[in-house]
Amino acid sequence: MRFILTLLIWIVMVGGLWLYTWQRDASLPDAPPEAKAVEQAQGRFTLEVTPTFTIASDPFALQLGSSSAPAIELRINGKPLSVPADTIQRGQVIDVGELAGLQAGFNEIYISASPPFEESMLDHGVRVRVLKDGVAITDQTLWAGNGAVVSGTAGFDILAGKDQHHDHE
Repeated sequence: MRFILTLLIWIVMVGGLWLYTWQRDASLPDAPPEAKAVEQAQGRFTLEVTPTFTIASDPFALQLGSSSAPAIELRINGKPLSVPADTIQRGQVIDVGELAGLQAGFNEIYISASPPFEESMLDHGVRVRVLKDGVAITDQTLWAGNGAVVSGTAGFDILAGKDQHHDHE
């Protein structure tokens, strides 16, 4: 009886996983995203990042060689952005500057920043704003509790040829 029950559970679990992946793959578009022409977003886009804490290097980050892990990591659509993180203070707006590589459609900004170890009992956040020609098109705040690394994504849409947008939270 145990063998039959084990076999039945295995079939349900593996069959469910297979069904899920089959359904997910069936809903994907036919052409891979790399094969499609990506329309670049029109306008001047800038990024502002404002932490609620003084950014420090992560004491638990893996250290390879003599180089230390960056205190803040920013990526736009998977491409890294350089940020001078040595003097970032609590509440200071970090103007990353003009963004290149934004596309018409969905875009995503990834951020990971470490609060100081001394503030491990506090909740911290990082405000992410993207401006198009000086007007905010997304304004989101990523939060982490109890001194954890603030890490997450802020997604937003840029419609082709229009001034409209849509945040993804």
